Order: sequence, then C-alpha cells, then structure tokens
Amino acid sequence: MFTLKNIFFLNILIILLSIYVIPSYSKGKIYGESKTLSKEYIKYENCRLRKTEINIKDGVKDGYKCIFKRQGKGKDVTVFQPSPVCQKSFKCKTEIQ
Repeated sequence: MFTLKNIFFLNILIILLSIYVIPSYSKGKIYGESKTLSKEYIKYENCRLRKTEINIKDGVKDGYKCIFKRQGKGKDVTVFQPSPVCQKSFKCKTEIQ
C-alpha cells in the first residue's frame, strides 16, 4: 500500500505544513520614528452647563454667555452666542495646572 516514495512525499508535506501553521513569536520592530509615540495627545474632560447670562456690551444686549463648569479643577469655560439656548455639556480641553 504505502511505498517508500509515498512515505517520503507524505513526510515532506507534513514538514511544509508545520512550517506554515506554527505562529511567529518574534517581536515587532518599528523602523524610523513612530508617529503615534511621538504625538502629543490632548486630554479632554466634561464641561457641564452652570448658568446662562445676558451679555451686555456698552449698555446694549450683545447675545448670551453660556458658562460651563469643568469636571476637574480649573476655571469655568465661557461661550458667547446669539441664542439663549445652551447645550447641557460638551468635551473641553483639560487645563494644564
């Protein structure tokens, strides 16, 4: 049934398949400068609406101020806009202290 020639080809086939099936365990290398490691990331935090005020400039109404409180420490964020409707919260840049 099995001749010496068939056994030889079967052994070669098993060796070749085992080379392709075994996963590689080598480390990945970065050649040159990494774009993600050198990039500075901007941190954000939640800013929630504290109050809405009328903005008066030279005695005349000049829109509205939406004042937001930061989730962490830092000064309040003020946004000027023509409409009295302010969004409830947004992501603002974290203040560097």
